[in-house]
Amino acid sequence: IMAETTPLVHSVLHATRILELYAAQRRESLSLTEISKALGLHKTTVYRLLRTLQHAGWIEQSAKTGKYYLGTGILLVASAVSVHNTSRDLLSQEMHRLAETFNETVVLSVLLGHTGICVDLAKSRHRLGVAGERGYIVPLQSGASGKTLLAAQPEELREQLLQELEPDRTLQRLLRNQLLKILQEGFCISEGEVDQGVAAIAMPLHLKDRLFVLTISGPVDRLRSITYPKLQQGLAETISRLEQKSALLGE
Repeated sequence: IMAETTPLVHSVLHATRILELYAAQRRESLSLTEISKALGLHKTTVYRLLRTLQHAGWIEQSAKTGKYYLGTGILLVASAVSVHNTSRDLLSQEMHRLAETFNETVVLSVLLGHTGICVDLAKSRHRLGVAGERGYIVPLQSGASGKTLLAAQPEELREQLLQELEPDRTLQRLLRNQLLKILQEGFCISEGEVDQGVAAIAMPLHLKDRLFVLTISGPVDRLRSITYPKLQQGLAETISRLEQKSALLGE
């Protein structure tokens, strides 16, 4: 069959245009009316497409605002591509080495659109460790991973995200000061900010033109007993190895 004569499935094209709209608008959520206007499609058509994408896990709807935002399904697909482009084997090998060294969970995060997401993790051998699987959302305004991810973004994007995340000027200023401290020190430590009793230490990881964040996470008492300076040194050595190997591979 000649590709030129094969009829296109217009509903699929319309669905991809909806997904592309989030990248073009650089906004976390869009309403049914906004999507309908931007694409020049009837609201009923857009609603059916959104419901289908929602069923697939590629779009989610806010119970509070009724607006639609990108779901973990598409974020996980996009993150898998970004990790493949930066040598998944190399990352996985170093993450597991770090997890074995301290017997704690190691998490790799990235910013996709305006959302932080865990793209890979190497779990500890402890029976009581940090729960979670690839694809979970990383909150940008709390916890070591999210705040490091936010701090390491280019200034213009960081400021835009900051205003979206925290409308209160006083809290915005406090968070901005925390981010500047993270940039200055090159790492972030958090205790109980996202999950009670869980601590984390995170550092930015630059591979080619991609920015990741590498985090060691575990119960507060275990991380304190290892000591944060030791964990920081282990993270720094792993990141240095990854960045050097990546440069040699031309990644």
